[in-house]
Amino acid sequence: MTRELDSYDLRILAYWQEHGDIGPVDMSERVHLSASQCSRRMQQLRQAGYVARVAGVLDAEKLGIGVSAYVLVTLRSHEAGWLETFHQRIDAMDEVLECQALTGEADIILKVATCDLASFNKFLVRELLTAPEVATARSSIVLENLKSTTALPVRFARRSGS
Repeated sequence: MTRELDSYDLRILAYWQEHGDIGPVDMSERVHLSASQCSRRMQQLRQAGYVARVAGVLDAEKLGIGVSAYVLVTLRSHEAGWLETFHQRIDAMDEVLECQALTGEADIILKVATCDLASFNKFLVRELLTAPEVATARSSIVLENLKSTTALPVRFARRSGS
């Protein structure tokens, strides 16, 4: 059952997705509700599934991750067994940060992160292109990260009374 959201819920969600480790006391200062009301609402929002998970965002540069790329993949077949095998293969590759199915020329887009060009090439040639499910792959290296966020635009959320 989907919970109806009001303006306080939306403010809580908006702030929470930018500051995942915030507690009810700090949240209450941000959204102008009591800490007990924030605690109750935060718990209800979690239980209703609005918060899928809370995670820390790591600094790629400090970790030595120097190459990010997007890879457009065309699959050899769209049979269910092939797709399931490909999904399992991608799940096992920690270089793959995101994987989405697409419309258009390519079937899949991958967001990939590695330490350098040599490791990216190794990933591409030895792991991805050798997969029997993959027909072709075209990659684009990210030169500069102009915007990166995990924050969703909560202004599009269904609200109570709308």
